[in-house]
Amino acid sequence: MSAYATARSGRTISPLSLATSLGTSDKPSSLDAVIDHIVERVAAAVVSRLTADQDHDEREWLDSRDAAEYLGVHRDTLRKLAAERAIPSHQDGRGCKLFFKRSDLDDWRRAGGRNAHLASALTDAA
Repeated sequence: MSAYATARSGRTISPLSLATSLGTSDKPSSLDAVIDHIVERVAAAVVSRLTADQDHDEREWLDSRDAAEYLGVHRDTLRKLAAERAIPSHQDGRGCKLFFKRSDLDDWRRAGGRNAHLASALTDAA
């Protein structure tokens, strides 16, 4: 891989020519200014990505109504599967509301979901 980028015109662009084209001289301080500007833009992009991930984490938790809709099953079926520990669920205490993590539901579905649970229940009963 080349250390310098090639412009569409086929001309090679070096860091020094980039600094010169930005209206700065070839002094190290002007090149440092260009680098600082790039670093600031990258830092801003990282911060915005991290805050977007936090928002995603908050939306990742589903209550039983949303989880049942997400999986396409009835809420009673979902509660029964959670009681049998066939599906990953989280609860603060007995009688408290059930919560489901979307990624756990996706993993459960990939592993076979309800069909895999029913098949294992049949083999256990036999």
